[in-house]
Amino acid sequence: MKLLYICSLFLLMAACDTTSSSDPRPQYDNMTIEDYDTLLTVYYPNFSTIEMAYGSTVPTGDDILFCCGAAFTAECLKHFTHTNIRCNHVNNGHFYHGSDEPVCNGAFTFYDGEWHFDRISDSVLHAAAHHKGMGFCQVLTIFEGEIAYTDTLNQDFWIHKDYVFRALCEKDGKLCIIESKDKIPYGTFAQYLQDFGVTYAINLDMGGWSHAWYRDNYNDVIETNNKPIRFATNWLLFKK
Repeated sequence: MKLLYICSLFLLMAACDTTSSSDPRPQYDNMTIEDYDTLLTVYYPNFSTIEMAYGSTVPTGDDILFCCGAAFTAECLKHFTHTNIRCNHVNNGHFYHGSDEPVCNGAFTFYDGEWHFDRISDSVLHAAAHHKGMGFCQVLTIFEGEIAYTDTLNQDFWIHKDYVFRALCEKDGKLCIIESKDKIPYGTFAQYLQDFGVTYAINLDMGGWSHAWYRDNYNDVIETNNKPIRFATNWLLFKK
């Protein structure tokens, strides 16, 4: 009888033990990843700052949480120039002149611990430079909850092709990176973002420039699009 009691107690304790020993490594608060239906993947880096990196080499570093392309690249050049980045841009308080790109209608800046989505304007980039921050220009997809990219529809541009698209977004007051799970028209991607409840969204370079990686909660590097290109010019970095 006593042996039966001990066995029953052991089985009860085992049933109540919800800990998992499948991966004993320490976990970190690097990233939260969510899905929106079968349509979108959403990455929320637990970052402290955002920076840009320049050149074709994919940035690496233990302090990077998410890395992907940001502004468009004008030409496939073997050497780096700031003028080969589409539109003006800022990093570490330095303002750089890029090449013209009329399809870009928005700007993203980050300084003093706050981010800003704006209509394209050198004044917002100069503000970021003044505050030792960063900024770049791209296609503004969602602005104040409304689809804003329609100014680009009359341009003869990649926007008419199906791709896996990526955007930098604000959702419920949080900054995130959102990717479509499949190749879709850009208008469909914009509609998915609006239906998901995104307040602001600005496009991030994709297509042939789609390489990205993030650091998961075991500090492992996970590539979301393993297609580095030797003609890349700029990278968006979320850092710890």
